[in-house]
Amino acid sequence: MKKKISIIVTVPLSLETWFKGQPRYLSNFYDIELITSESQSVEQICTYENVSVTLVDFTRQINPIKDLKVLMTLWSHFRRTKPDMVYSITPKAGLLGMISAWLARVPVRLHLIVGLAYFGSVGKRRFLLKSIERITYFFSTNLYANSLNLPNIIAKELTSKKINVIGYGSVNGVDTEFFKDTMTSKEKSAFRNRFSINDEDFLLLFTGRIVGDKGVNELVKAFDVLSKKHSRIHLLMVGDYEHHLDPIKPETYDLIQNNSRIHTVSFQSDVRPYFCIADLLILPSYREGLPNVLIEGGSCGLPLIATDINGCNEVIIEGENGLLIPLKSANALENAIETVLTNAILYNKLKTNARTSILRRYDQTLYWEKLHNELDLLLNASKNSNV
Repeated sequence: MKKKISIIVTVPLSLETWFKGQPRYLSNFYDIELITSESQSVEQICTYENVSVTLVDFTRQINPIKDLKVLMTLWSHFRRTKPDMVYSITPKAGLLGMISAWLARVPVRLHLIVGLAYFGSVGKRRFLLKSIERITYFFSTNLYANSLNLPNIIAKELTSKKINVIGYGSVNGVDTEFFKDTMTSKEKSAFRNRFSINDEDFLLLFTGRIVGDKGVNELVKAFDVLSKKHSRIHLLMVGDYEHHLDPIKPETYDLIQNNSRIHTVSFQSDVRPYFCIADLLILPSYREGLPNVLIEGGSCGLPLIATDINGCNEVIIEGENGLLIPLKSANALENAIETVLTNAILYNKLKTNARTSILRRYDQTLYWEKLHNELDLLLNASKNSNV
């Protein structure tokens, strides 16, 4: 009989994007159950992954009453279904999943740390977010991080428990055959024309939530300056605003609306065409675990610019496949973009190395194999141990 693993993810969007395919792969070896919140895409996820899906009323915001109800629901569910492992990803899923699994005496409680939410926060909010991390770690039996640098940060600030990493890090690796530039020149021209961008124009791409935490204020400020100096550059931003959670500055929003060479597109389930038509991918984020967008963009052959923070500085090898810049510096970002824009030798070097640097470290097939081996070790080791 297959061992049962319950995988908890707060929102289905994560299952559609950066976790896609992993449950289906793991179902070859284990009885996999996904636990997530309600969405119109749940049925599609269930069909694609070919596993069962259990819905609970997760919210991304902190809501003590609702969260307590979810905790009790999960506890009751685990007592009834008796999984051999609960595997949580994302902070809310981790907190409620690890506590409820401990209460239900699930033998293996694995939490994957995907960045640290308290980075960039101050005061009471920072204290609260750090406390949530500590509580999650306390109730887990095994902790994994999605980047090589993250365990050192966690060990200094949050827990003395051992933090492991699968391969070079990641949540799911990257499907390097899926994220590959296969568009013809004609197709690229047609796609660019949708935004009134010509073939000879230099296109900067940002894809992610259009929020302050992703460095959007600095990016738009830097681009606005550069657009006055270079007539052939454009910025394409793919993602949704989150005005209620982490709004950008009003002046940033005004620049986006009024600069004719800044183009916005709402969240896309398939961002490959945007990677393929771009010349440079930019992620000036304040905090990351291991950013999938850089791995996916690099796999499509895009040179990269990102902040010199945990995760980004693992994907980007300075001067080989991209450039790193200081945190929260619009001037540094402006200079880096201009360097790549005006230095053809550097740009061609970054572009030539982009895909190769991803293939050798983050290929999804290799990641899944290493993950499977790790899960087997944990499940076998739990046979003779107490909860």
